[in-house]
Amino acid sequence: MKKVRKIENKILDFIETHQVLFFLLFFTIAALLVRYCLFSVESGDFKVFLKPWFEELKANGGFKALANFPGDYNAPYMTLLALLTYLPINPLYSIKTLSVLGDFLLAFSSYQLVNTLMQGKEKQKFYALLAYIVVLFLPQVILNGSCWGQCDAIYTSFILLSFHYLLKEKYTTSFILLGISFAFKLQFIFILPFFLILYVLERKFSIFHFLIIPIVNLIMCLPAIIMGKPFLDCMTIYFRQSSAQSDMLTRNFINIYQIFQADATVFTKAGILFTISICAMILFYFWHKKIELNPEKKLLLATWLIILLTYFMPAMHERYLFVGEILGVLYYLCYRKHGLIIGIITINALITYTFFLYHYPFSINYFWIAIPELIFFGIATKKIIEDFEKK
Repeated sequence: MKKVRKIENKILDFIETHQVLFFLLFFTIAALLVRYCLFSVESGDFKVFLKPWFEELKANGGFKALANFPGDYNAPYMTLLALLTYLPINPLYSIKTLSVLGDFLLAFSSYQLVNTLMQGKEKQKFYALLAYIVVLFLPQVILNGSCWGQCDAIYTSFILLSFHYLLKEKYTTSFILLGISFAFKLQFIFILPFFLILYVLERKFSIFHFLIIPIVNLIMCLPAIIMGKPFLDCMTIYFRQSSAQSDMLTRNFINIYQIFQADATVFTKAGILFTISICAMILFYFWHKKIELNPEKKLLLATWLIILLTYFMPAMHERYLFVGEILGVLYYLCYRKHGLIIGIITINALITYTFFLYHYPFSINYFWIAIPELIFFGIATKKIIEDFEKK
């Protein structure tokens, strides 16, 4: 018995010495198993869009089919789908595997960003690893990829990495990563006002850095262009995507248009201009007050801008606040502030995701959530402005 206990103690000592590695391995495996349990779910988007796209690509020769690929996703994502058609795997599992790989890229990006934000602080590595674990187990991250089969984690990962290199003042790398994000999803645009404001306030990078974004997009579209996809089709796909979604002021998303319901054809442009005006007012405020932005304030500004943009922009979907939700969680992990805001947007995501995926009826209308949310955001904005003005 003593020999057994001695062996057990040696094992436990070894685990204790390498506890970080063991816990990281445990949570990684647990996150994979949780996602695998959801792989059999076929969402409406999978049935109506992703599966037909995949089957059409496969039926027409995989990469060869990129010359006239179906759907309104940009060429880089469709190129990855074309690659998956060569594998002898069920389309549902192929597509979701790609999404889950995006989840782990997102977790890694979160680790990198938090490690930079906490540079030189106590328990720096602990908080970075905590970010990796927490992001992997966020309900909306799990549902988005392994249940829904979406790729929001992919474009968000590159935004986080871009932010990471921005803080390190490696601006060319930061904008290359922004370009990769743009190549996967138009929703990268919600982080763009933050970079524009930073350009004006800090003057540490050139306006020409923004040209890197479309150049990177073009490079990532080259496989499809080489296969025969018209150049103009690749460069204008997001315009076609936007015009196809302009028939409703809101699409299962809790924002001001759940309160103010009107004709989308009349108010969509007005809503966009109103939102741009909000960004301009924020820029004027920071410029006039000469507010200096440290890493904490930069992360808070980026998060709050995305929340405001999606609240006031028309034609928003339930997944469009995904970047803001992740940045908000990382902000709270690092600084333990504004937790109620992060909680509200996370709960909203769960409500809208659940409604879309399972069509569960709710006894409360979104109207009754959007009104108190607007009031709360107004109060929270006052507190956030106070935080910005602190030295």
